[in-house]
Amino acid sequence: MLSAIIDVANGLDPIATFASLTDAATDGFVGEVIVADPRASAAIAEIAEEAGARLVSVGDGSFARACAEARGDWLLLLRSGARLETGWQRAAWRHINAHGDHAGWFRLSLKASGLGARLEEARANLGARLCGRVRAEQGLLISRRVYDGGSAPGPRPFGAWPLRRVEARILAERLALQKVYWNPR
Repeated sequence: MLSAIIDVANGLDPIATFASLTDAATDGFVGEVIVADPRASAAIAEIAEEAGARLVSVGDGSFARACAEARGDWLLLLRSGARLETGWQRAAWRHINAHGDHAGWFRLSLKASGLGARLEEARANLGARLCGRVRAEQGLLISRRVYDGGSAPGPRPFGAWPLRRVEARILAERLALQKVYWNPR
C-alpha cells in the first residue's frame, strides 16, 4: 500500500493534488491520503474531510508526524498545488517493482509559458538527475524503510526532506517518473 502525504504549508489549494490522486485511490494503489497542515486551517480541514483524507495538524512538526503515522510501505510526498500527470501510478508501480528501495522523483513541468519557465524546469530536473537534489515541487516516492533509515529525529520542515542519506541511492539510479505539473496560484 502507498500512503500519499500532502504538505499544505505553502498555502496553495490542494484540490488539484487531490484530483490527481483520485484514480489511484479508487483502484486501491493509494491506500491512504494524509494532509499535513501546520496552520490548522478550517478550510483545509474541510477539504481533507470531503476528500476522505486524514488531517495531521500539530504545528511545525505536522509533515514529520504525517510521515510517521502513514501506514503504507511506500510514501508519496507531495506539496500542495502539485498535479501528477495522468497515468503516474503505472510509472510508480514499475518503479516500486523494479527499483526496490530506491527513491524516485517526478519531472517538474511548470504551467507558466516562456523561456524562463522552461529554464527553471531544466534546472530542477537536471539538479535532481545529476546531483540528487529533489525539490519539494517535484514530489518524491520513497519506501518506508529508506525514509525511516534516512530520517533525523524530531520535526523537519517539508523543504528539508530526508535526503541526506537517501541521496546516494537516488544518485545511483538517477530515476525519474512521470511529470508533475506545478501550478502556484
